[in-house]
Amino acid sequence: MERSEKFIFSRDQDILDRMISAIESAGELYERENLPDPIEYLKEIMAQRGLRNMDLKAVIGSSGNISAVLNRRKPLSLRMIRNLNTHLNIPAKILIQPYDCRKF
Repeated sequence: MERSEKFIFSRDQDILDRMISAIESAGELYERENLPDPIEYLKEIMAQRGLRNMDLKAVIGSSGNISAVLNRRKPLSLRMIRNLNTHLNIPAKILIQPYDCRKF
């Protein structure tokens, strides 16, 4: 391979790498935009598994905390997110998203 051919190959490879990176970034952005609301998703999981609010006591904490989280008066804490991920297998990427929380 001549020197000029190596340069062209290198430049083409650089362009290809940039295109792949851009496509991967766009895919990650698309995934983030289509993730469900964390609280609605938690409620769906509870309904699917037949869980009641009190069943979350070991995961979220007191009944007051459970009510506050499910009614969006209190955001999920890092401890709650870890517990929900570990005990209910809810993906962390869903739980860590920002969501509306009502302040009373």
